[in-house]
Amino acid sequence: MSAFPESVPLASGEGRVLIVDDDKHNRRLLKMMLTGAGYDTEEATDGHQAVEQARNAPPDLILMDVMMPGLDGFESTRQIKHECGDRFIPVIMLTALDDEDSLLRGIRAGADDFLSKPLNLSVLRAKIHAMERLRDLHHGLRERNEALDRARGRQAWEEETAESVLSRAITGRNVGDERLHVRQWAAATFSGDVVLSDFTPDGGLRVLVGDFTGHGLAAAIGTYPVSETFHTLTREGVGDTELVFELNHVLHGFLPPSMFMGAVLVTFEPDGQTLTAWNGGLPDALLCGGDGQLRSLPSQAMPLGILPRLELDRGPRRHAIAADETLLIVTDGVLEEEGTAGEPFGEARLHACLCHPERPPERIARLGDALSRHMGDASPADDITAVAITCAPEVVLETGLAVPPDTTGNRRWSMEAAGAELARVDVAEEARQQLRRWFPEPGEHVQALQTVVAELCNNAFEHGVLGLSSEMKATAEGFAEYYRLRQEGLERLEGRIGINLRYRRTDDWHCVRIRVRDSGAGFDHQRVRRALEGESDERLWGRGLTLVHRLCRQMRHLGSGNVVEAEYAWMEPISEEQT
Repeated sequence: MSAFPESVPLASGEGRVLIVDDDKHNRRLLKMMLTGAGYDTEEATDGHQAVEQARNAPPDLILMDVMMPGLDGFESTRQIKHECGDRFIPVIMLTALDDEDSLLRGIRAGADDFLSKPLNLSVLRAKIHAMERLRDLHHGLRERNEALDRARGRQAWEEETAESVLSRAITGRNVGDERLHVRQWAAATFSGDVVLSDFTPDGGLRVLVGDFTGHGLAAAIGTYPVSETFHTLTREGVGDTELVFELNHVLHGFLPPSMFMGAVLVTFEPDGQTLTAWNGGLPDALLCGGDGQLRSLPSQAMPLGILPRLELDRGPRRHAIAADETLLIVTDGVLEEEGTAGEPFGEARLHACLCHPERPPERIARLGDALSRHMGDASPADDITAVAITCAPEVVLETGLAVPPDTTGNRRWSMEAAGAELARVDVAEEARQQLRRWFPEPGEHVQALQTVVAELCNNAFEHGVLGLSSEMKATAEGFAEYYRLRQEGLERLEGRIGINLRYRRTDDWHCVRIRVRDSGAGFDHQRVRRALEGESDERLWGRGLTLVHRLCRQMRHLGSGNVVEAEYAWMEPISEEQT
């Protein structure tokens, strides 16, 4: 800040000049020369008076004599330049000295030009005009810098406001986040790290920790579709594998090729004794035992958004947990953050913070303190996130108690099978068994539901995963070839099937929605729809979709056709036991 009040520089030939000289004859001569050239003048008889007048009424230019008793021209100039701060007041030194040392002293003091005595009017006017141009340039630059500072301040305010709105939009749907212990440091106003939490329909806690490429607004913008997808599918009862695949699909279509999101997805299951974890591109998640022992949940797949489809054998994995364990999830910034000597924080320091028999708050506090000491006063180079969760049932279950699923009026169930698991697990039969648990009394509707499930799963397996065409069955030879290829496909399975069941009751209506997704490339489902609804004369070779279309109130294909949803509904009272 300048100690001088503001004044508006005048145009050339109309400025106010402060003449500083202890010789009154020199002052009179300079005043006559300047007044005749159209300048206003003021006088100071010594250095102290010059500093005081410049402080109280800043001139547009100063003519400073060097040799004065008391405070000489060098020291006066130094003080004036120091006090004027970023305000530019040009000083021309008047001196009979022409030695190099005097010139250097004047430059160090802040003099902008020199004029030798005896004075020449033409040279004096030329130098004054040059100083005025320099002063005007400096004033213009100062105005532009002030405007830039105001623009930066407004931009910072807008960014902080936008970040607050975006953060509330992303985390506003979080449920159960008070059960997490979170420490975060952002490298910019916007953070590319995201922590999401919600309860599954059967009461288990699901948590997603994501880390987008880079930091700032470009990294944070992808967190919104991730949040919407996470909460919507979690509340629909979608399983971990299907959620991971859907998140990858959303981000691959949303993000530019250079961006992706490393993520850890964890679901604590309603038995209170197991969790399902998927790690794609983040540091190992750690299960910290009550005795200080550590178990790693390593990265097992590519980050989300890179590949159009994830590798099918890289799905979530189940882990047994104990009530005294703590799950810790960290983003890359924790391990990569450099200290004052340039060394990364690293796994050794991280493990050293955790191998103590402490509760999650103490563990996360110890880690936070260690990171703060490691960074010193520097800002983090990347976004940093650490999340600790106690594995006790009262924390990771919605009710605090391990309860069997499917005890509510609205029921959900889902499962996925991928790769060789498809040969070992009959997805359709697992779903039929679940329906029998929901509706233990046999009847036409239960049988119809089981038929719909079987047909949809069979279509997903044969046409989606194996890529077989029903048109092959038009001839006996094609029929045989169809089942030969089917057998070959069973021996080298590389696909995936996910199924989701959702039951809801509205007044007297009972509705079961069946959603089946496969890893196939899809098909022209609009052509099939037209054939099913009689809008075309095309014949459908397989009976599956035709039967489902007749039995269900609604059937539709999504995406490329590799996702099908069917709703079976009926008006029939159900027993008290089922409700």
